[in-house]
Amino acid sequence: MTRGEAGRPAWLGAQAAYGLLAIAALAVALVYVDRIFFELPLYAGAESSHLVHALFGKTLAARPDLLPQAQGMGDTLFGLLIRALTYATQNLLPWLRVLGAAAYFGGLALMLASVRTSLDRDGWIGAALLALAYPYYRFATAALPEGWYVLLLGAAALATTRLYAPRPIVHAALAGVLVGALTMLKPQGPAVGVAFLLLAVVDLLLGRRDLRVFVGRVTVLAVTFLISVNLLQLATDQAATAPFSFYLENRYDALLTGSVTPEGWIAGARGLVAMVASCVMLAAVPALTGLLRIEMRWRWHRGRGRFFLAPHEATFLLVLFALALNLGLTALLATGETANPSRIWGRQFEALIPLLWIAAAPFISEFDRAGGRWWRTAMGAAPIVGLAGLGACLIGGVTPRAWDAAALSAFSLEHLPAAGLAAAIIVAAGAATALRSWSVMSIWLAAFAALAVLSTVLDVQWERTNAAARDALAQDLTAAAAIIEQRPGGVAVIVEDPIQARLAYLRLRARPITILSAPDRARLAEIDTVAAIGSRPLGPAWRVAFHGQKLIVYTRRTGPSIPPRASVAGGGGLLSEPGSG
Repeated sequence: MTRGEAGRPAWLGAQAAYGLLAIAALAVALVYVDRIFFELPLYAGAESSHLVHALFGKTLAARPDLLPQAQGMGDTLFGLLIRALTYATQNLLPWLRVLGAAAYFGGLALMLASVRTSLDRDGWIGAALLALAYPYYRFATAALPEGWYVLLLGAAALATTRLYAPRPIVHAALAGVLVGALTMLKPQGPAVGVAFLLLAVVDLLLGRRDLRVFVGRVTVLAVTFLISVNLLQLATDQAATAPFSFYLENRYDALLTGSVTPEGWIAGARGLVAMVASCVMLAAVPALTGLLRIEMRWRWHRGRGRFFLAPHEATFLLVLFALALNLGLTALLATGETANPSRIWGRQFEALIPLLWIAAAPFISEFDRAGGRWWRTAMGAAPIVGLAGLGACLIGGVTPRAWDAAALSAFSLEHLPAAGLAAAIIVAAGAATALRSWSVMSIWLAAFAALAVLSTVLDVQWERTNAAARDALAQDLTAAAAIIEQRPGGVAVIVEDPIQARLAYLRLRARPITILSAPDRARLAEIDTVAAIGSRPLGPAWRVAFHGQKLIVYTRRTGPSIPPRASVAGGGGLLSEPGSG
């Protein structure tokens, strides 16, 4: 048998594996492309909060009684994007989803560009496929700021690779702007700013050791950060009366005022343990390999000359610090979520896992070529240790649900067969890493692809359990909006569920409406039309104009005598009036 004939079965096996991977990727892509066209938000609680705050923020600030269920948000930058789209399109939700997905994949592309010169062609393609296999895109294809967060992180990584060493002050200025934008996008944004500061400290202690450069970095970063966040506030007509109190996110209130309860601290600590275990399971290989590679090079340079961080080393440390600080900050924010202490906040940190794999790809390739058995054994054992820690948290009651987590949702004990299969995937990947000579990136590419398929199946099951109710509510709200459009007086919506209240406020945007949790005769005195979701009949003064599956529209029998409605759009400014969508 010739060498070519001997290698043919392996070649055919590789082609079959790539074919299966392509089929799985296409099936997963079709699921999330289809979701672009949903009428109502899928992650209704989070998405409706962002949309209501962006489109009606100033109105509700002037009249909070109109929608008591509204939530204050600190997503100034995402709100600007939403508001801008209302002037460009009547199809706000689909375009938000398309642009969010484009931003996410753009962020991955920028991250890949930051390591392009440190990898050969095959290594770069492998890193790209692994990042694409990780199933975080479900949150990018939603009306959420997650995709834009990844885009800005990718820009920060590329800037660090290109500018950190040769142009430290330019890098610091750009970093300050990016951190300001991230801070106005998500409550975890400040973690990236602290990551930049930690990188500067590491460079001062182990690398450049130039105090003037360190002071210049920190000063320029702080100044440009404050300028950028205050300019973003001014762009939304929010007066910068306290320029150093830069963050508007209400979830920081309990931490800043010292009012976190003991139960809150327990919930935060519990969430932190679960998140750390999850990251050890999914990202220990790149994290430990990168740290080991930097430590070995630093040790070699001792006594031989000065040590400087290489460009891809600085980028790797930035992403690793950002992930670690993100976990800590997310756990602190979770101290205010005592109503649901069993949540694991995968959506807030899983985006950094594929970024970390990309950043560490050059180091993993080096160790793969060196073929050190001790390294492969350690890298195979670490994810299994993380799996054991996560399993203990799951048995203790932590639950990664489809609307909170990406790959981690496959480990939920609410679906025991799927959780067992997900655990088997991690064990198999760890064993293959430790015992075989296959490429580590290829092993974990297969593992993430399998987790993507498994978690997507569970995600589809969850979505379909709510599909009938969501579609019925969308149809009923559309019919109610058509009726309300023809009525001259005030409008009220009676609904107990806060998420349904925000959805109704969004869909009935043609009129200033009042949201009530129960019928209130005094507040209904000047109301002409009522849309009731799950409420009892209003009485003989009202007639049913529409009776849907989820909603009933009542109109007054004495409708023509009701005075015309008055506008309640108060406050002025960019976010004061309802937009389209």
